[in-house]
Amino acid sequence: MKRNRIVYFLLCIAVIVLASFRGGPITYSILFGVLLVAPVSLIYLLIVYAFFKLYQVLGTKHITAYEPIPYYFVLQNEYLLNFCHISVSTYSTFSYIDELQQDGKPNDETTNISDRKNRKSNNQTKKDSGITKTYELLPGESVRYDTTLVCRYRGDYHVGIKQITIVDFFRLFKITYRVPEPLNAVVLPRVIKLETLKSVPEMVISTYKENPRLNSDFDAQTRDYIAGDPLKGIHWKSTAKTGKLKSRITYGEQRQGISIFLDTKRISNDEYVFVPVENKCLEIVLALTNYFANFAVPTSLVYSQSEPRTVKCSAAHEMESFLSTVSMMKFRGDEDAAVTLDILMAGSVFKDCMIAFLVITGADAELNKRLYELSTLGINTVVYLVGVHPNVQDIMELANVRVIPVYPEDDLTTVL
Repeated sequence: MKRNRIVYFLLCIAVIVLASFRGGPITYSILFGVLLVAPVSLIYLLIVYAFFKLYQVLGTKHITAYEPIPYYFVLQNEYLLNFCHISVSTYSTFSYIDELQQDGKPNDETTNISDRKNRKSNNQTKKDSGITKTYELLPGESVRYDTTLVCRYRGDYHVGIKQITIVDFFRLFKITYRVPEPLNAVVLPRVIKLETLKSVPEMVISTYKENPRLNSDFDAQTRDYIAGDPLKGIHWKSTAKTGKLKSRITYGEQRQGISIFLDTKRISNDEYVFVPVENKCLEIVLALTNYFANFAVPTSLVYSQSEPRTVKCSAAHEMESFLSTVSMMKFRGDEDAAVTLDILMAGSVFKDCMIAFLVITGADAELNKRLYELSTLGINTVVYLVGVHPNVQDIMELANVRVIPVYPEDDLTTVL
């Protein structure tokens, strides 16, 4: 387009010079014809802008990440002129349309999320890039494209066609505008099914697969009384012997549960940073819970929504309810993982579990202190550090603590 403008500008100068030195009806006709090209092109663009219509519809309101859903869009020419160059661009950072993904060409600004892994700064990346495809519509023509749309991440964001670019016949001018009524999608995180859990020693996992006494009755073993324990669970002989209140425990209470802590602190105000990271955190939580639910292992997810909350899942049939709760979680910039862990460690959430999973997006000195306390309790702890640039060096090396970096684009079947 720039080259066409230069050629047109030079042509205008040439005909003006020609008309100045040599008059005549032919010369002036050429002059007026050349000078009229610009206003005619602008009028053409205004006509196309007024009479070009775009319609797009999602086939369902219930969307899960990475599940194709029916989608169609219609391009319509409602005028008597040929619309020679109409380009449509998509919101392909968080979603993509199969019709455009396969046939369209990426914009010059297209940047994949995976490219950020090797960048020094998020500011170096170009955001909200999309796939662009160009169409030509004959007078009165209406073209419908039935295809599918895939959303990559959990969240609430725009999908489908983002903007339209109109170019005139001579490629001198263009008009780019956003779709007046963009489609909005509320996307749920997907549940990834794991065959194995590589991040945890097999000997620990086998205790769940082979333990027939997971839900056994009370036996004679005891632990310190915790406020809220039922009175019928107090072991009076042990209480009299030790001088401290002792509660009966089941075999399953002897570190037979699974505890997952989710850090709900929002790491950035940039949606192109926090949406993929938060989505990956939720995918990890769901994948772990689903894995243990298949063995009927009780799993407790603890997180903060201004105050600590707990949601439990003990069997596969409870996953639907668990997914619904997890999908509604909100990440906030004022959440503090260390403070939440302080409250949780004062109770029995971590003390009574065999494995503790921590899904976090950052680490500092306070968080390392909490990890040290978990290590001293002898609890097997797996930390998933999720981020665009996860740095495992931020977490101190401790016994019984394993740290695994996770990138937003990682395949959890290989990472977990």
